[in-house]
Amino acid sequence: MYTVASESLELLRSSVREFAEKVVKPVARRIDQENAVPPDIIRQVAEMGYFALRVPQEYGGPGLSTLESVIVVEELARASGAVAIMATVSGTMVAYPLVHYASPEIKERYLTKLAKGAVGAFALSEPCCGTDAAAITTRAVKEGDEYVISGRKTWITNSPYADFFLVAARTGRPEDRHRGVSLFVVDKTSCVEVSKLDMMGYRGSGTSEVLFRDCRVPESNMVGQLNGGFKVVMDALNEGRVVTAATALGLAEAAFEDALAYSRQRESMGVPIAEHQMVQYMLAEMKVRVEAMRLLIYEAARKVDAGDPDYPMWSSMAKLAAAQWGVDVARMAVQVEGGFGYSRESLVERVYRDVKMVEIGDGTNEVQRLVIVRSLLGRIRGVRTK
Repeated sequence: MYTVASESLELLRSSVREFAEKVVKPVARRIDQENAVPPDIIRQVAEMGYFALRVPQEYGGPGLSTLESVIVVEELARASGAVAIMATVSGTMVAYPLVHYASPEIKERYLTKLAKGAVGAFALSEPCCGTDAAAITTRAVKEGDEYVISGRKTWITNSPYADFFLVAARTGRPEDRHRGVSLFVVDKTSCVEVSKLDMMGYRGSGTSEVLFRDCRVPESNMVGQLNGGFKVVMDALNEGRVVTAATALGLAEAAFEDALAYSRQRESMGVPIAEHQMVQYMLAEMKVRVEAMRLLIYEAARKVDAGDPDYPMWSSMAKLAAAQWGVDVARMAVQVEGGFGYSRESLVERVYRDVKMVEIGDGTNEVQRLVIVRSLLGRIRGVRTK
């Protein structure tokens, strides 16, 4: 296995793997079947700081870098894709905007909450618009020193478990598109209605439709500038996509390891199927993809941490490659395990359903290609495009 050139990073990996193997993996199948994470597992994950990955130490969090967050999520995903994506959303997609754009008062209140075990959710997508986030219709109307937020969000991870939401809402005219979007912290109170969705994969992660019904929040709950929320969202996505890619890496590792072990035990024509050339071909292809994913994701994470101006392109490349190769690895793992791999009894069947979501969430594969090529064209013209 490729290792990161740092003893502290490998100690982090060992710690997370031990926790994931002991606490998360034994209930992963139950999480998938029941479409829910048991409360005691939520509590233990929170106590480890995995829902607060990017929260600085000054607020009580672990203060992990992007690369460290990638390693945590990778190891969690080897045990459960649902738990891994929950940590990704709360620990990076929610924490990152608060760290970089929130007021000191909001940082103190909500980053400290995350550090103490609260769960955050990132409410962006709507029934009308997933990829076209600039077209959102959820409204935030100013009334005195408050905003009244109303609208419907969908495919929102963590919703049943969330203590608060980061909500993108329209504060300008519809024709203003991305220039009329602001971001708010909204506590889960009686004005928030959560309806869990029955998804194909990442079951248990709490993907839901969320209705905000005249939720009143102080003006001070705005994160970033008025009508400047779209930039905050894009920055969060550019950084978070690397960590989302790590869920695909962990899932692919789990599928490869399971298929390899199965191929050594399952016999056909008097020998383990690992001795058949076509199975060997698939195992080799799977291993190449897993290690290529790892190298690209880790390099993208380093570029985010270094503030490299090209990091949005690298983030998109990492997510695009991880999504495609992760699905490839899961598909081949199912093929290696044959009828058993296609059954709900197998690990690889769950992985196959989970990893497919990485081709869709946080910007589809098609969107990632647009980000990559626009970055390339911007560089050619002498302008780097985010």
